[in-house]
This record gives sequence, C-alpha cells and structure tokens, in this order.
Amino acid sequence: MYLNKFSTTISTNGDDYVVNYHGDNTYGHCIYKKLDLTGSNKPIRQSVMLLTHCQMGEIIDEINKETPLKDMNSSDLSNEIRNHSLTTLTDWLSSQKEDND
Repeated sequence: MYLNKFSTTISTNGDDYVVNYHGDNTYGHCIYKKLDLTGSNKPIRQSVMLLTHCQMGEIIDEINKETPLKDMNSSDLSNEIRNHSLTTLTDWLSSQKEDND
C-alpha cells in the first residue's frame, strides 16, 4: 500500500541480499541473510531469509509527508516494510532460479 509507489532493486553484498527502495529524492534498504537450517530432531533442511538490518527513515519521512502517519499506522507500516521487502526478495530469487534453469 504505502510502498507500492517506490521503485525497488535487489543487490547482493557477499552473503547479504539488499532490497533497495528509491523515491524521488529518498532511499531506503532492508538487508537479508540466507540461512540454511537443519532440524534438531529430524534431518529436515530449510532455507530462511533473516532480516538483519533495515534503514527506511527517508522512505518513511516521504510517506509521512504525503499521508500523515498516526500511531496506529506505524505498526502497520513496519509490518508492510517487512512483508513487502521479503516478498520482493523472494520474487527476485524465484526469477533468478528460473533464468538459470
């Protein structure tokens, strides 16, 4: 909802995946690390993306200027940032996997 107006790009930095958000004169990013986990009771392996850092202050300021955020909106925006950045990253990873097939 709030983040749809911003353009996004994905970059990698070593083992980190960076979801970049670009506004008119603003920038923000969320950094994820891919972890491969194995179950302790069963040898089930799964990969998870762990959000390790998020710097979205400029983006939030731009959103607040256009649509003043109330206290109740801040948790919604925080959830949207986490969900949107993870969805953007997983979609990008899926497209990369398809390109390599």
